[in-house]
Amino acid sequence: MNPETLAAELESHDFDYFMDTMLDDVSDDVDKRQGSIIYDALGPAATQLAEESLQMAEVIRAAYTKTAPGEFLDYRAPERGTVRQAATTAQVLAKFLDSNGVPISNVEPGDQFASVGEEPIFYHVTKVNDDLTGELAADESGTVANGYLGQILPVTPNDSLSWAEITAVTVPAKDSETNDHLRERLLSPDAYNAYGGNVSDYLDMLSKITDVGAGQVYPTWEGGGTVKLVIVNNELRAASDSLIKQVKQTIDPANFEGQGYGLAPIGHAVTVVAPSEVKVEIESTVTTDSQASVSSVETQIKAGIESYFAKRREAWDDVDKVTGRGYSLTVYRSQILSEIMRVEGVINATLPVLNGTESDVVMTFNDETSELPVVGEVVLNG
Repeated sequence: MNPETLAAELESHDFDYFMDTMLDDVSDDVDKRQGSIIYDALGPAATQLAEESLQMAEVIRAAYTKTAPGEFLDYRAPERGTVRQAATTAQVLAKFLDSNGVPISNVEPGDQFASVGEEPIFYHVTKVNDDLTGELAADESGTVANGYLGQILPVTPNDSLSWAEITAVTVPAKDSETNDHLRERLLSPDAYNAYGGNVSDYLDMLSKITDVGAGQVYPTWEGGGTVKLVIVNNELRAASDSLIKQVKQTIDPANFEGQGYGLAPIGHAVTVVAPSEVKVEIESTVTTDSQASVSSVETQIKAGIESYFAKRREAWDDVDKVTGRGYSLTVYRSQILSEIMRVEGVINATLPVLNGTESDVVMTFNDETSELPVVGEVVLNG
């Protein structure tokens, strides 16, 4: 009997199970009907036993990584030398202008701002750049700040300020790691131990930098002692210059390259870059039923295609299953067609043409280039 079967059996031991079991031991010449003296006397015991049986089932599930719920799963993580990945805060770039549209110079680190809306997002200034733009961090962790661009209002009074605006999310945040994702990490077999600057060691370094969503490692890309790290942000899009500088500073500071002042071993010169985003143009002819039109289903189709590309980017750092080395990723026409056909109202569609060709799009991964697929123009013919 495996733990899940045992837990299920314990859960089946309800009030009626214990009551019937106890009544079986009572002489048949005694009234055992519901409402009788013996039945009512045994009722509290049957209730307590049923509750304890449910608790025992929960204990059994909590004892194993495969079935442990939230906090119990957190307790299993240190046994594998890790912890649940915490939510991070978004980092944004903003401009501050006076009434003439000229950047002002009296915004200082620590100044607070808030987004416009019923549920404002609060930010604080972390750095003021030479061009008088500011780098801000959201006060609250999580992905809620990833989608906001536009006007922000000063919380810290500033008489010189006429307009403040977030122009870019430079380092997107991520939410706290889900139970399923943590469980997958804990149960995945380790192909190699992270040690001494091997590939697994660099992947381990990247996994501990909270603003990095995923990474690829290219060892000896320019000869012995050189390592290239290709990174994406928490939204699995190409990392910004700001994030690249942060990761470089953490792993192998530019002013002391190869000297071991970061996480990289002495003698390793580490280059950190972002992948090249490759726009995939998509064209298909769609047939709808009489209750719909191509224009009415277009938004849903595009949302489905975006969802498919997001899933493909989740596999961007997967090791090539054929060679066991390097990386491999393909955008498949058939899978895009499947997303189109899922939309209610669509009854038929042609196999999409990608980038003008009737073939799948294979990403390039080598020492010089690492590509990341994103959705380009989507043309839906009626």
